Amino acid sequence: KTKKGLMMMYKERQIDKRRAARVTRPTPLDSRNPLTSLTINELYSGTVISLTPYGVYVDIGTECDGLLHISQISRDDFVSHPREVFSPGDVVEDVRVMSYSSELKKLRLSLLPIESDEDPDDEDEDDPIALSDLTIDDELWGEIRRVTSYGAYVELGAEVDGFLHFMDHPEFGVVPGVKPSKFMRVGDRIRTWVSDVDLEKKRVKLTANRPAGLPGPRREMLR
Repeated sequence: KTKKGLMMMYKERQIDKRRAARVTRPTPLDSRNPLTSLTINELYSGTVISLTPYGVYVDIGTECDGLLHISQISRDDFVSHPREVFSPGDVVEDVRVMSYSSELKKLRLSLLPIESDEDPDDEDEDDPIALSDLTIDDELWGEIRRVTSYGAYVELGAEVDGFLHFMDHPEFGVVPGVKPSKFMRVGDRIRTWVSDVDLEKKRVKLTANRPAGLPGPRREMLR
């Protein structure tokens, strides 16, 4: 076959793949509920519509799909990409509404239980730090919110929690073979530095080992 013919076949196959990948929404677009009908921290069931490097978009029958961020998928396991857990069309049970904005048409979801100190009516007085404002080696104080077998998620006062790998903690290796949960505990306040910012995936990687030759603190989480 000619080069042009092969190209046409390739394009047709790509179209077929996209059609096959389309997910049938359980609720017609003209029968959807407004975001204001949702209740914060209530549990809903939904359908996975699409995957991104930073999370999953889930249809729970409202006017816009909700984002289930990758950090909100599992409490105990580190998920490097949502495809490790979900595929388009999967039904997600007991997904929790964290927050929504009817003006911005944004909905945030979680599969994690409510933290004991989490207050749905308690809003930060200050706007969160934008990821675009973070740079490598920025110093940030934060609080460990969740510990996994790979490390800990740290509340920084930013748009998303930062991830601190257990090998980047100063106590790693002090006692060989010790699990991260032995030296990384929920509620601990910790001094960290930004080691990587991925704006596309909406991720912040941290280290608790101070890089050489840095000045003093630049930001501290307000509490």
